[in-house]
Amino acid sequence: MRKLTFVLSLMLALVGLNANAAMYIVGSNPFGNWDPSKGLEMTQQADGTYSLDATLTEADIWFVFTEALGTWTDVNGNRYDPGTGSDLTITAGTVFHPVKGNTDKSFKFSGTVGEKYTFTFNPTTLEAKVDGYVEPITEFTYTVAGNSAAIFGGEWNTTLTDNDMTLDATDGLYKLVKNNVEIAGGFTLEYKVVQNHAWGTNWGVTPNGANQTYYFGESGTYNLTFMFDLENEVVSLEAEKIQDGPEVDPITGDLFILGQVNGNNWNPSTGIEMATVDEDVYTLTDATFTDSGDGYAWFSFTSKLGENADDWAFAAYRRGAMEDGTIVEDGVSTPLADWGTSYAFKVLPGTYDVEVGLSSDYVKLTLKETPQPVVDDVYIIGDVNNIGWSATQGVPMTYNEGIYTAQITTNNQGDLGVAYFGFTKKLADTESETPWDDIAAFRFGPVSDDAFVMTEELLGVDCDLATDGSYNSIAIPEGTWTVTVDLVNNKFAINGEWPIVEPVHYDGDVYILGEVNNNGGWFPNVGAQMNRDSENNVYTLTITTQGENEGYSYFSFTKKLAENDWENGGWDEIAGERFGAVSEGDFLVTDELLGQELAMTATGYNAYKIPAGTWNLTLSVDNMTLVIEKIMRGDVNMDGTVGIGDVTALVDYILTLDASSINLSAADSNQDGEVGIGDVTTLVDFILTQAW
Repeated sequence: MRKLTFVLSLMLALVGLNANAAMYIVGSNPFGNWDPSKGLEMTQQADGTYSLDATLTEADIWFVFTEALGTWTDVNGNRYDPGTGSDLTITAGTVFHPVKGNTDKSFKFSGTVGEKYTFTFNPTTLEAKVDGYVEPITEFTYTVAGNSAAIFGGEWNTTLTDNDMTLDATDGLYKLVKNNVEIAGGFTLEYKVVQNHAWGTNWGVTPNGANQTYYFGESGTYNLTFMFDLENEVVSLEAEKIQDGPEVDPITGDLFILGQVNGNNWNPSTGIEMATVDEDVYTLTDATFTDSGDGYAWFSFTSKLGENADDWAFAAYRRGAMEDGTIVEDGVSTPLADWGTSYAFKVLPGTYDVEVGLSSDYVKLTLKETPQPVVDDVYIIGDVNNIGWSATQGVPMTYNEGIYTAQITTNNQGDLGVAYFGFTKKLADTESETPWDDIAAFRFGPVSDDAFVMTEELLGVDCDLATDGSYNSIAIPEGTWTVTVDLVNNKFAINGEWPIVEPVHYDGDVYILGEVNNNGGWFPNVGAQMNRDSENNVYTLTITTQGENEGYSYFSFTKKLAENDWENGGWDEIAGERFGAVSEGDFLVTDELLGQELAMTATGYNAYKIPAGTWNLTLSVDNMTLVIEKIMRGDVNMDGTVGIGDVTALVDYILTLDASSINLSAADSNQDGEVGIGDVTTLVDFILTQAW
């Protein structure tokens, strides 16, 4: 009963505390010019994060967060700053980690005078950020754009204010009226409504979907009313013909092909002229149809050309397919639609003889030659076939029916224990002074945040390729491998015999090197020794990181410490004993990687890069894997928050000594290395004050 009364009292105290929580920024202008009584108050959000929008009056500003204003004693007793011996420079959009306490140092931010920035800080997660301020848009403009310069003054131009719509208060629709517009029969108008003169938000048949269309079957002068129902997201057009157009006889004695034929590429003024067999049949021999990008060539016919590359006013003279995209098979007569239709045919690329019967309403293509595909060269570069990383040498891949193939032998590189390779579509000239720059845009590799670690389970599996310009590589053991690349679907696969590795059991010492546990930095003779769990054959240790380098700390591992310091050859002593991340550089530990097994090298120097915090490390030397889990101080019951439930769990542990459902590292609230009544007091103080 006494414990229940205590918890209820604590809950009531917390309710009162949350109603009065406050956070301020004190610093150079605009944050009070370092007057401890004139800092600016931040606004608390529902998730516990505080925010403040501030306009810079100086390009460089220094500041800290604090829970109180008044005197410097008040500020410094409730202050969050870099927690290091020097000021911390931060950049816009990058998360940094304030630390509770007074180191007499501050954060430095450089911005643009007169610009507004948003400062945010979460004192629970100790994450802060400065972002450029984005003024919310409260007024919207709706504009019609389409494929007719005669109607809109330009084709698909979203910036023309003459096409802005006006809200009709009588029916709630946005409208644009265009009167006395001359339109040729057989013309299909395509159009959309865009928001704020940009394509980011638009409406056609559906929001951000296909273009809305309207078919004008007859020539004439029209009054047009474009309408937009914003509430229901419906776009429509009313077209009233007020005067008939002139009679059009589309039979002119000429016939032209438009489209991906003999280089025309849909230029209405330079159609490909066909020969007349008689007044009804037209032919074109050895016409080359080229791929439009979707595997087909598109085309249609016209008996009249436009005046220029933008003139499509001859719609009544066009003649095409019954349905847009109708495929013409080799040697098969395909029906023609009536005059005034702009729907296009499509055919597989190649060289054809073309025949059109105007009165018989057909088109027939006879294939004469299939074009040879133009394919890129692809090379494998890296630790393969004893070449090494060179911009001028690589293993050429063989192309066959869309797939590139090569067999390679990978060569493990020294202490790394694995080989790395990637791909390129071009090799540099051997005389080039900047070979890697020459091929930078032609390189590509796996989709990965860092090196893609190949495992036995991934053999034969289609894996994703990144686009040109990617430097990511594949990490793989020594062996002989068959590599395939599919550039159409952006996939690669690797096949081969996975090497058999004899298990090696290690039960010696393991130390953590680097910026952990306030050890002062990187020293070959100073490290945090890990605890060996012989039952599970792993090493464990809880570490703290301060984020010394722009919000991050770095660490790796060694099987022994040096006798000498770094000035006296200490690093050379332990060079063969060090091991770390599978990476071409420092390995960034993101939230998504927490709790997962991370592959490690047997030897190597690559470090793990991690934010400030408290972390549980579990290391298997035999399997070369590392698991990193974040510990939230005071999160005894491991639910991701610090609150009354943690007090209850801590009291239960002290009474029963049953640690099966708690995190002992998190339970050591006062961080004295033991768990007891003092931790309860510290935890309750934190819940009441939100300050350790």
